[in-house]
Amino acid sequence: MELKENLLLQYLDGKTIRIVYCDRLSSIIYAIDMNKIRWPFAMKKDELVANYQTEKIVILENDPYIRNVVEEELSDAEKERRNRAWDIVNFVFQQVDSEVLIFQSRYRENAIKLAETSYKINYSTVKSYLVSYWKGGKIRNGLLPAFNLCGSKGKKRIAGDKKRGRPRKSGAQEGVNVDDKIKKYFKIGLNRYYYNGRQNSLKVTYELIIKDFFTETNVDGNGNEVTVIKDPSKIPTYSQFLYWYKKFNNPKKELINRNGARNYFQNHRTIIGNSTQDAGVGPGTLWQIDSTQFDIYLVSSVDRNLIVGRPTVICIIDIFSRKIVGLNVTFESFNSYTGTMVALANAMLPKEEYCKQYGISLEKNEWDVACVPQKIFADRGELNGKQVEDAIAGLGISILNAPPYRADYKGVIEQAFAQLNIKVKPFADGIVKNGKNAKERGDEEYRLKANLSIDEFTRILIKCVLFHNNHHVLSGYVLDEMMIEQGIEKIPSKIWDYGVKNMKGQLRFLPEQTVKMHLLPTDFSASITSRGVRFKKMLYASDYSLKNNWYQSARINGSKKIKIWYDPRDLSYIYTINEDGEFHKLTLLEHLTKYQHRGIDEIKQIIKYEESLDSKTKEKELQEKMKLYDDIQTIVGKGKKKTEMEKDDSLSKAERLRGIRDNQRQEKELQRELLRKKKKDLVMDTQSIVESQDIQDQDDELSMFRAIQQLDWDDDIE
Repeated sequence: MELKENLLLQYLDGKTIRIVYCDRLSSIIYAIDMNKIRWPFAMKKDELVANYQTEKIVILENDPYIRNVVEEELSDAEKERRNRAWDIVNFVFQQVDSEVLIFQSRYRENAIKLAETSYKINYSTVKSYLVSYWKGGKIRNGLLPAFNLCGSKGKKRIAGDKKRGRPRKSGAQEGVNVDDKIKKYFKIGLNRYYYNGRQNSLKVTYELIIKDFFTETNVDGNGNEVTVIKDPSKIPTYSQFLYWYKKFNNPKKELINRNGARNYFQNHRTIIGNSTQDAGVGPGTLWQIDSTQFDIYLVSSVDRNLIVGRPTVICIIDIFSRKIVGLNVTFESFNSYTGTMVALANAMLPKEEYCKQYGISLEKNEWDVACVPQKIFADRGELNGKQVEDAIAGLGISILNAPPYRADYKGVIEQAFAQLNIKVKPFADGIVKNGKNAKERGDEEYRLKANLSIDEFTRILIKCVLFHNNHHVLSGYVLDEMMIEQGIEKIPSKIWDYGVKNMKGQLRFLPEQTVKMHLLPTDFSASITSRGVRFKKMLYASDYSLKNNWYQSARINGSKKIKIWYDPRDLSYIYTINEDGEFHKLTLLEHLTKYQHRGIDEIKQIIKYEESLDSKTKEKELQEKMKLYDDIQTIVGKGKKKTEMEKDDSLSKAERLRGIRDNQRQEKELQRELLRKKKKDLVMDTQSIVESQDIQDQDDELSMFRAIQQLDWDDDIE
């Protein structure tokens, strides 16, 4: 047993003492009886230790005599009395040469007399301060006045005939005590009018309680029923109602009944712990996935005059390290199967080709996540459905779904979305204000400022992801002891690398073909034709398909449908299962390079844009065709008229049809003769033009010579 100051000891009979002075070099200690107001007394150490060993005395672990208070919550009166008592106690101790002398009466009495004279107080007051100081653990707050014990706080008062509380400041009525009957009225009224979704205020609830329980119906002189208060002197005041409301009220019940359970659990429930503890044994154990409609309007990549709306961003984050492992930017609808599967494929596959598609070259280990997680946590949107569950379960991944409308269950990824918005909004145009599409009167139409295409916006988000993973400091992340010892920085990539090297979990990798086969969207509308594999008006081929005569067979036997897999972000390639059971890649044909490295949404826009151009061109074509028909009709009319004028009616049909070949030969010779004559006339005209040009050139040269001679002549005269 180690004896030390402030140690609380209790005897079997309930007597409690506190050691107030212990000298290691002395066999005597001083203790004070906690149940009496008396001076400390001397005890032998050996006797105390012996009592402890024989279990006649026990050590109290909890100290109920030391007051733990918040300084700011103390009143001025409490602080003033405590500080004065503290000054007096210090004064008394300063009058003795050493602390141990204060326990000897002759030295103590002299010090107390000096304190009485200096502070104008009596002996009992000084004794009370000293005893409180020792009992309170020899700290300043041990001298606080016991205001907390005054007034029977928390105890129920018994109502009598006399009105409790302060008198009313105005009004002749004395008031009424709130008895059990009135309390019952308050409870009924609160349940009836306040604890519901009508959002009645406490003031309205009080008034409705008065109406229900403190009024009666009378008939006025006109025979109409009028509600009047029974006895104004017996009505509880609004302040009394508020007092009992605060005593009855359960904040959880109030929030759930007035705002709904979902609102309570999302915004007001107790939050203990953090998401990292759910991440299990390290990176790749638990991922969170979520989608959101980003607060920005984009323009078409084909025609920037077209505003195409807000993109959907699907993000996947590793809970242990807070590293963003997957991203997909699309115009797919919320919680779409296609968008979710592509985001998951992006998370589980290497990122080099994906980033290169948007003009970003990754450095070594800059975004090196390409693994399969153990569990994925989502809400009831992204991964809710048999098709999705079957696809993910095939990769050996467990799906955890949050309750509906509980975004607080995915706080990590919700915060990641918030960070992306914060980084993009200061620089981009077409931003949605306050996350709402609503526009106040007089506000500028922000959608007209949109100027980014989906490719440019995706590139911005990839840059933000790389910054987050490699440079963002996670201020709120709690490092464990090993991380602190090794000096791990609170950066997602650093935490990820530490977890891979030191945590129990191991990253799981699968072949790229396996991941794509399970996660990429499928389509059964593709067909093998004589020109290639046709999908979405595009054609694909491969060496394997050419060697195995796919297209020749299609030309002979007709086209046939096949199942294909595709990446909606880049339709440069599609995949199918070939005759050997392999996951086979088909490449876009060279003459369709305008569709290369473009997503399905962008290709749809290109096709739609081409169709709109065709539509406009066809309108012009139709107009010009009408002119053509008019010209043809005019020429035909003139020819018909000339033929009618020169027609020889004496010739029979047989005579007219006889000798068509001879007539054709004569007409051909005639046309040739006319052509030769035209050429001859053209040559003669050309010669005459050349001769006249030569004469003109000679005249021009002569005129120039004469002008030069005139200038020389003028110079000679001068």
